[in-house]
Amino acid sequence: MVIALVDRIYAGPIVWGVSDCCTRACDVFAALHGVDPMAPLRGRYSSAAEALHMIRSRGGWLRMCNDLADAAGLVRGRGDVGALALVRWEGRCALAVGVPGGWAAPCEGGSAIVSRAVERWSHA
Repeated sequence: MVIALVDRIYAGPIVWGVSDCCTRACDVFAALHGVDPMAPLRGRYSSAAEALHMIRSRGGWLRMCNDLADAAGLVRGRGDVGALALVRWEGRCALAVGVPGGWAAPCEGGSAIVSRAVERWSHA
């Protein structure tokens, strides 16, 4: 089920604030668990520069993700298939969702599977 959701939701071009690494991973998570950790930030940025500014103003990737996860009632440090993770690959960070064999990080036109997570969050 999670692979089919990832394939459907991650398809197509990146649209900042609508269909980017954070919103796509959270769209899959919301479809699986009924919780959208990105809800407070949706519609608040529309370019890579605005997204980067928002990340920096919220203390960086890890702090922003931890704050959003805490506000959504997620459990930190746990999770696998269907969980969320902050991953680092190709010199950048992305929010990813757990799939069999790793973490599916959204990228242009689909996903890349990353084997290690910086931090993970699961549904309570």
